[in-house]
Amino acid sequence: MFFQHIYDKSLAQSSYLIGCQAVGEAIVFDPKRDIDTYVQLAKENNLTITHIIETHIHADFLSGSRELAEATGAKLYFSNDNR
Repeated sequence: MFFQHIYDKSLAQSSYLIGCQAVGEAIVFDPKRDIDTYVQLAKENNLTITHIIETHIHADFLSGSRELAEATGAKLYFSNDNR
Protein backbone atom coordinates (compact mmCIF):
# COMPACT_ATOMS: atom_id res chain seq x y z
CA MET A 1 0.00 0.00 0.00
CA PHE A 2 1.15 3.50 -0.84
CA PHE A 3 -0.10 6.47 1.17
CA GLN A 4 0.96 10.09 0.68
CA HIS A 5 -0.45 13.12 2.49
CA ILE A 6 -0.02 16.33 0.46
CA TYR A 7 -0.45 19.63 2.31
CA ASP A 8 -0.68 23.06 0.68
CA LYS A 9 0.30 25.59 3.35
CA SER A 10 -0.86 28.60 1.36
CA LEU A 11 -4.43 27.23 1.23
CA ALA A 12 -4.29 25.14 4.43
CA GLN A 13 -5.61 22.27 2.32
CA SER A 14 -4.84 18.56 2.59
CA SER A 15 -5.11 15.94 -0.10
CA TYR A 16 -4.16 12.30 -0.28
CA LEU A 17 -2.87 9.85 -2.87
CA ILE A 18 -3.53 6.25 -1.87
CA GLY A 19 -2.45 3.39 -4.06
CA CYS A 20 -2.23 -0.37 -4.28
CA GLN A 21 1.17 -1.30 -5.66
CA ALA A 22 0.05 -4.89 -6.25
CA VAL A 23 -2.46 -3.78 -8.91
CA GLY A 24 -0.79 -0.47 -9.82
CA GLU A 25 -3.83 1.73 -9.19
CA ALA A 26 -4.32 4.84 -7.10
CA ILE A 27 -7.05 7.15 -5.87
CA VAL A 28 -6.67 10.86 -5.07
CA PHE A 29 -8.79 12.60 -2.44
CA ASP A 30 -9.36 16.36 -2.72
CA PRO A 31 -6.62 17.28 -5.21
CA LYS A 32 -5.20 20.78 -5.17
CA ARG A 33 -5.19 22.88 -8.35
CA ASP A 34 -1.58 21.99 -9.23
CA ILE A 35 -2.04 18.40 -10.41
CA ASP A 36 1.63 17.84 -11.28
CA THR A 37 2.28 16.65 -7.72
CA TYR A 38 -0.12 13.70 -8.11
CA VAL A 39 0.95 12.81 -11.63
CA GLN A 40 4.61 12.74 -10.55
CA LEU A 41 3.98 10.75 -7.36
CA ALA A 42 1.95 8.17 -9.27
CA LYS A 43 4.65 7.88 -11.94
CA GLU A 44 7.46 7.52 -9.38
CA ASN A 45 5.56 4.70 -7.67
CA ASN A 46 4.36 2.89 -10.82
CA LEU A 47 0.73 3.76 -10.12
CA THR A 48 -2.09 4.80 -12.43
CA ILE A 49 -4.60 7.26 -11.00
CA THR A 50 -7.96 5.60 -11.65
CA HIS A 51 -10.29 7.46 -9.27
CA ILE A 52 -10.60 10.96 -7.84
CA ILE A 53 -12.84 11.85 -4.90
CA GLU A 54 -13.85 15.41 -4.05
CA THR A 55 -15.18 15.37 -0.49
CA HIS A 56 -15.98 19.04 -0.04
CA ILE A 57 -16.75 21.48 -2.81
CA HIS A 58 -16.61 25.07 -1.61
CA ALA A 59 -16.80 28.33 -3.52
CA ASP A 60 -13.40 29.33 -2.09
CA PHE A 61 -11.70 25.96 -2.64
CA LEU A 62 -9.29 25.65 -5.54
CA SER A 63 -9.74 22.09 -6.72
CA GLY A 64 -7.79 20.28 -9.40
CA SER A 65 -10.29 17.41 -9.61
CA ARG A 66 -11.53 18.10 -13.11
CA GLU A 67 -8.06 18.81 -14.47
CA LEU A 68 -6.63 15.66 -12.90
CA ALA A 69 -9.50 13.54 -14.25
CA GLU A 70 -8.97 14.99 -17.71
CA ALA A 71 -5.21 14.40 -17.59
CA THR A 72 -5.43 10.83 -16.29
CA GLY A 73 -8.76 9.51 -17.54
CA ALA A 74 -9.71 8.71 -13.93
CA LYS A 75 -13.32 8.51 -12.78
CA LEU A 76 -14.37 11.56 -10.80
CA TYR A 77 -16.71 11.44 -7.81
CA PHE A 78 -18.15 14.46 -5.98
CA SER A 79 -19.75 14.60 -2.55
CA ASN A 80 -23.48 15.26 -2.44
CA ASP A 81 -24.34 18.42 -0.52
CA ASN A 82 -27.93 17.97 0.68
CA ARG A 83 -28.39 21.26 2.51
